[in-house]
Amino acid sequence: MKFTKEICQSCAAPLLRDLDKGTERSGAPSGLYCRRCYLLGNFTDPKITVEGMRETVRSRMAELKFPRFLTVLLSNQVYGLKRWKVAIPA
Repeated sequence: MKFTKEICQSCAAPLLRDLDKGTERSGAPSGLYCRRCYLLGNFTDPKITVEGMRETVRSRMAELKFPRFLTVLLSNQVYGLKRWKVAIPA
């Protein structure tokens, strides 16, 4: 399996192929978000909170039978992603 440094900046899913990427309004692949989080230039769930996303990631990984320690470790990465960083006013 090929490892990638590209991950969705909303849910931390790996972006291995263009098929995994979300789309901009023009239909071009997004450079930041996956298809589950971002379609046609909009977030698929614009009202989700960072805590909600973390729980979604944790549950999905548990469904896929990831080890518990890895589920906790990787789901906590959500807090450092671009979508969830709060802009600091100048």
